[in-house]
Amino acid sequence: MQTSRLQQLFDSAVDLDRAARKAFLDHECADDPALREQLRSLLAVDQRLAHTTVQQVGAEAIAMAAARSDGRLQPGQRLGAFQLCEPIGQGGMGVVYRGERVDGPVKQQVAIKVVRREYLDADVLRRFELERQTLATLDHPYIARLLDAAELNDGTPYFVMEFVAGVPITDYCAQQNLDLRTRVRLMRQVCRAVSHAHRHLIVHRDLKPGNILVTGDGLPKLLDFGIAKSLSPVTAANWAAQTSTGRLFFSPGYAAPEQFRGQRVHVGCDVYALGVLLYELLTGVRPFDFTGLSLGQIEVLLEATPPQAPSSRIEAGMADGRARRRALRGDLDGIVLRCLRKSPLERYGSVDQLDEDLGRYLEGLPVAARRGHSWYRLRKFVARHRWAVSIASASVFALSLAALMLWQQNLALRQERDVSQQTLDIMRDAFAEADPIRASGADISARQILESARKRLDRIDADQPALFAKLAQSIAEVDLSLGQSDQAASLLDRARQAAVRAGWEAGAQAHLLALRARALINADRLNQAQQALDASRSLSPGDSSLEWQVLQGRLWCIREEFDRGLQMLRTVMERVADRSADDELATTVRLSLAEGLGLAGDKAAVLATLEETLTWQKQRLGDSHPQVLRTRMRRVSALRALNRTDEAAAEAASVVDQIVHVFGADTAEAALAYNAFGRTLEVSGRAEESLRAYRQALTATQRAQGLDHSNTRRVQFNLAYALQASGQHDAEAEALYREVLALTEQRSGKQSEMATYVRLYLGRFLQERGRQGEAFELLTPADGWAGLERASDDNRGRYLLTLDQLSKETGCGNAANSACARAKDWIQRAANLPAQAR
Repeated sequence: MQTSRLQQLFDSAVDLDRAARKAFLDHECADDPALREQLRSLLAVDQRLAHTTVQQVGAEAIAMAAARSDGRLQPGQRLGAFQLCEPIGQGGMGVVYRGERVDGPVKQQVAIKVVRREYLDADVLRRFELERQTLATLDHPYIARLLDAAELNDGTPYFVMEFVAGVPITDYCAQQNLDLRTRVRLMRQVCRAVSHAHRHLIVHRDLKPGNILVTGDGLPKLLDFGIAKSLSPVTAANWAAQTSTGRLFFSPGYAAPEQFRGQRVHVGCDVYALGVLLYELLTGVRPFDFTGLSLGQIEVLLEATPPQAPSSRIEAGMADGRARRRALRGDLDGIVLRCLRKSPLERYGSVDQLDEDLGRYLEGLPVAARRGHSWYRLRKFVARHRWAVSIASASVFALSLAALMLWQQNLALRQERDVSQQTLDIMRDAFAEADPIRASGADISARQILESARKRLDRIDADQPALFAKLAQSIAEVDLSLGQSDQAASLLDRARQAAVRAGWEAGAQAHLLALRARALINADRLNQAQQALDASRSLSPGDSSLEWQVLQGRLWCIREEFDRGLQMLRTVMERVADRSADDELATTVRLSLAEGLGLAGDKAAVLATLEETLTWQKQRLGDSHPQVLRTRMRRVSALRALNRTDEAAAEAASVVDQIVHVFGADTAEAALAYNAFGRTLEVSGRAEESLRAYRQALTATQRAQGLDHSNTRRVQFNLAYALQASGQHDAEAEALYREVLALTEQRSGKQSEMATYVRLYLGRFLQERGRQGEAFELLTPADGWAGLERASDDNRGRYLLTLDQLSKETGCGNAANSACARAKDWIQRAANLPAQAR
């Protein structure tokens, strides 16, 4: 393609001097003036790239880029629900236009990003799709939201984002004349946005002022994930492609040394970029001046030259120059220079650690970046407690007390530093073990990385309880997001025990217990969930948290205590009524209320609640936001429950298409959507279409979550049931039932409620096929009563009714064989059981 030729010529010309470069252009592009002009433009951009932001490019250059990208895109043109306005910027692969929503009464300004035509090849399309999927997974108040995603008629992708009316963070600080402490506070907000991306295993890789705009309200917004790199899942092939093509698409002024070397990057490159940005916010200049340097020269400069301390870049003759130098010298110098170390292993291990150090600076506490002597911490102690120390100077006892406090503070700081370093070591080892090169090209997923880290937890449980609790909580939260509720509950129980040994404060322990309750509710272990909630409440005997109230309301509804449960959920809804759809708790309580109403049998109220929630979400998030799509899937189930099957099927088909478009076909979200679509088609009597949807769900969940994931077993079970109902695929149905039963017994135990449930359906399948003897033997294992005790009243009743039928069909009568005796004993025992309060 022309793009490949252009890149080859650029690589050859970029290091030539002006005269040699002109001769090169004359020779290589003599027969192609258009190619020559494109190459000349790229080389000109390279000369000033180190100082380029979206705003600095200028309206004229942006308009030129827009014209090159697609001459058919004109102001006033409709793209779905939006109307195109003027071009406002360009970033990486695409041109950004201002747009307006025109399909409803609410006017909404948006930013619309379209691939630039001259870059439209497979690599660029892959990057653009990565950006779209990246934004779809990120939901944070300091990250620009994805509102919609689609394609032009010719297949060119575009997506619609929140329009951010702001200025680059450096310009904002200068215009507002912010003091140093306010700049540091603003930087902490940026750190939280970047940390959110990292928790979703995404590295931005192009952090710079033009990608961090500050609104009129003073809130930063992180933009342009065009070269973001996902840490999961990744293959050796696409990792190599991302790395090899990424060289031209980062901003040299903010790039880490490893990016210039073309090495694999992780969170360290974002830490480095944040260090450059903080340096610029504090001093008004960057650590290095790259004016007139080629990329190769920049790489050499970065490798060979240590950055000057920020305080040394402030001229004493400047206005308040001496005061600023004093303010920067020491802690802020140390924080910035740690970010800018050449090796990523010597920088902060995470953006959270950088954020914590900035917080310690603001509070006057010792910062981890300065691993100095005790005298440094003594000075910090005196600075914070001047009045107390001046009085204590008159008393030997008071001086001794101050020394003791200083020793305790010194010890705490060392312990905190050690925890941070050990956390970094464990996660670094986990990433190394899951490296795609070491894994011989196999797909590496977030789950594999977490499993690698989980193995290392056992080594630190006894000796490092604080570190264990911190890491276990983080891994358990990801387990919850991946649907591994039993695993999360077990890990959170161990985390709580470690937190007690480590002396964590009551509030942090209460949060661990609430998280465990959530996992237990999701795993249907309701008595244990209530115990966890009670323990959480006992640690905060005053007003319970809203998180606790939502969980307790959900649990009461699941246990059919609807008056208490629905009232609590409605109370929380009133308290968060003024929050926007960005707020996780505000969304959770609405969906929990819909769930509770469904359990109470109020099907119409469920649909009304979900439709109100959708209206509320769309006003803020747009039509294609992941939260909106998930709520629409719940609406499909609500329509199905009301027997509005045609509406449900049409809505399910629409949502499935959008979910696949936003998340991709081989994702957990797509698997859930296909599964719900299959169920909707099944109850609509569209058997063959239903089977196709279930098979798509099975393929997606196996690829996204693995063969042994609980969601994979659920889809296999649903497919087996649909195959059984069709009457045409008995062999496949039986094989699936048996596979699900074996996996469930292996993962959850032969006496688990889920194993009992699957065993019942396999037994009924065999019974319907005239294989009563096999069915009776299957349903009467020696240890089967324990599973029946755990089962719900409905499932136990179905199981025993099937046993009663089989005992008659197999001629049990007065026979004394063990299977018949067990069946008779279980039926009698069940009659004496009280109705379960689940």
